[in-house]
Amino acid sequence: MSEETQAPAAEAPQIKVDTTGLSTSYANVVGIAANINEVYLTFGVNSDPYNPAPTDPVKLDNRVIMTPDAAKRLCLNLNATLAAYEQRFGVIELDLQKRIRG
Repeated sequence: MSEETQAPAAEAPQIKVDTTGLSTSYANVVGIAANINEVYLTFGVNSDPYNPAPTDPVKLDNRVIMTPDAAKRLCLNLNATLAAYEQRFGVIELDLQKRIRG
């Protein structure tokens, strides 16, 4: 007679985080590009977000470069976060004309 034993579930390691020097910025524009090794996210602000052809240039001020696997984890986490947000607060309308009329 053999008895199966289960190993205790491994606990997730506790990761220490240092927020010294952490800065916060606002963005309503993001550009995405990639090559074989990296994914580039470039963030900025459109000072006239309801104008489809803004007259002022969009100010790009921050770029995050990450590995493709980190970008995929970011994508999965953003999808899960937005799904939870929409379940709680309602669908995020991406059509600008519908948002303005709504």
